[in-house]
Amino acid sequence: MIIVAWVVAALAVAVAAVALALRARAGQGVADAVRRAEVAERRADSAEDRMRSSFQALPLVTIRVDDQGRVLDANRRARERFTFLESGMRILEAFSEHELAGRVDAALASQEADEFEVRLFAGGRRTYHVLIEPYRSSERAEALVALTDTSEAVAYQELRSQFVANVSHELRTPLTGLRGLLEALGDPEMDDETRTRFVERAAHETERLEALIRDILFLSELEATQGLPTEGRSDLGLAVAETVDELGPLAAEHGISLGYDATEGAFTPLTDRLARTVVRNLLENAAKYAGAGARAETVVKVDGDRVVLLVSDDGSGIPERHLPHVFERFYRADPSRSKQLGGTGLGLSIVKHIAERYGGRATASSREGFGTTVTVVLPASAPAAAARVREESHAEAAGPG
Repeated sequence: MIIVAWVVAALAVAVAAVALALRARAGQGVADAVRRAEVAERRADSAEDRMRSSFQALPLVTIRVDDQGRVLDANRRARERFTFLESGMRILEAFSEHELAGRVDAALASQEADEFEVRLFAGGRRTYHVLIEPYRSSERAEALVALTDTSEAVAYQELRSQFVANVSHELRTPLTGLRGLLEALGDPEMDDETRTRFVERAAHETERLEALIRDILFLSELEATQGLPTEGRSDLGLAVAETVDELGPLAAEHGISLGYDATEGAFTPLTDRLARTVVRNLLENAAKYAGAGARAETVVKVDGDRVVLLVSDDGSGIPERHLPHVFERFYRADPSRSKQLGGTGLGLSIVKHIAERYGGRATASSREGFGTTVTVVLPASAPAAAARVREESHAEAAGPG
């Protein structure tokens, strides 16, 4: 009996040991499962954090919407551009643009990407290129809405189209006149005096056409050239002195007297060609349009880190309604007189373009009957020779190596 009792006890201990081992193994499995779940959760959180960070870092204005077209999230650029955006807002509520809201809903329903242009009001009415990219998340439809501001490109394209239309019109006018004159000159019964007058008019139209083409090409060259010439230096005072001398005969022809007061060494970063173009365009305008008996005075002065050019006359002046437009391409306050005098309507536009390209500005003030003043402000620049001397002096002071 004792032996049987020991055997039973041994079996009980063995069963208990096996049970404990199984329990321990089961516990270890549960613990491993828990650890695996925690790791998976951490990885999911990490992946979600990475996705959120990537979304915020997107270089485009991007909005995430749910299947009802409500804003789920907006990246940093979107919130900076559209400060009114809040989570839960519908696209229509946020932007008050039915086309945008409708196409977002359609993309969510069809799960097909969409791309289009739309005008939105945010800091003014602007044009945006919209890309809608739908996807499914946790069995629910969502979409990313990316917006790119293309207002500048659209405005530039409109400006180019308008420019081409204006050029076509401006070229057609002298060509039409030339064709009419040439047809008339073919008349064998035309008397010599009339023929001579028609030939002079044809020559005038040809000169006007050449001037127009020259200015158009020059303006196109300015717009096409990238960057600024690093070696450009010009003395604006010298350009004024030489241009006043050159235009003396033209001024005398129109009954205008020219004078100038130019500071020596008024250097700007403009090339000599551009400096002479600015001065010549302004002085030609004064000589042609100030009116007989007027005086045009040109002043060049250095004002700290700026060079100021003023061309003023005491002539007929410009009516106030025209003043805001005088720097526009092909704009003429008096079209008939401008064409008669051979004006292209591009002179002041070229002046403004050159000034702004070099970090300056051009403005005009006038009072009808009391004359006009055009002011051009440009950054001052050290003369090239002086700059080289300073560089050589620094190099000598630094020594070899």
